[in-house]
Amino acid sequence: MNKERMIAQWALDAQGSPYVYGGTGRRCTPAYRKQLMAQYPQHAPAIQAFCPVLSGIQKDCRGCRHEGRSCYDCAQFTRRALEAAGISLPSGASSQWRSDSWAHKGDIKNLPRGRVCVLFRQSGDSAYPMAHTGLYLGDGTAMDARSHAQGVLRRPVEAYPWTHYAIPHGLDGEACIRQGARGEHVRKLQQLLLACGYALPRYGADGIFGEETLAALNHFQRDNGQPAAPAADDQLLMLLKDMADKRDSTLPDACATCPHRKAVGA
Repeated sequence: MNKERMIAQWALDAQGSPYVYGGTGRRCTPAYRKQLMAQYPQHAPAIQAFCPVLSGIQKDCRGCRHEGRSCYDCAQFTRRALEAAGISLPSGASSQWRSDSWAHKGDIKNLPRGRVCVLFRQSGDSAYPMAHTGLYLGDGTAMDARSHAQGVLRRPVEAYPWTHYAIPHGLDGEACIRQGARGEHVRKLQQLLLACGYALPRYGADGIFGEETLAALNHFQRDNGQPAAPAADDQLLMLLKDMADKRDSTLPDACATCPHRKAVGA
């Protein structure tokens, strides 16, 4: 199982877990909630209100929908998810965004649709620029520890006003880039295709995995005895890179940008 799948599987296993402000993944109990109430007094009313025991609804945890589950706040949810793949993040959405953990990050309009990555919602506060964080699973859905009332949810990514995405170091080189993806990782794939002689005459390396990129990729796959598929995994990217390195070592420098390099279908 690659790192992206590890992260996605960890998140899916956590679906339905409780949100508790300050929760770090410890099991949700009345005693732990009391500890967090003392640590974060401004959030104590909400921490108490959504516990059946502390709110006086019942005497113990039996029958509680969160019985035996681990609890998280939004940043600890993303932090623990990435830890499942051996990737470290700091605590806090703004601290995560500002950290040097990212291979690349950008506006949500350029979200790489085929990749697992971290999502952020901007706050408008320069001191704490990100108000919330979650995970994009690469399949059109996002997961986040939403609130005390809602817990850990899985929803279509468009159902929440995410503003930014980020791909951490450690996932950048482990790609399964699928048709429809956007971003720097797509641009790198396109640049490798061009370097191997597979032309993208209309759009070039625009960072968008559309029909032109798919045609070039499928041509490369067929030329190398692979089934045509709308995705490029690590093994294929490595093959492209090796071929590009060998090709560039035998061509004059001027050929690298020549518009007459091998066209798709030639």
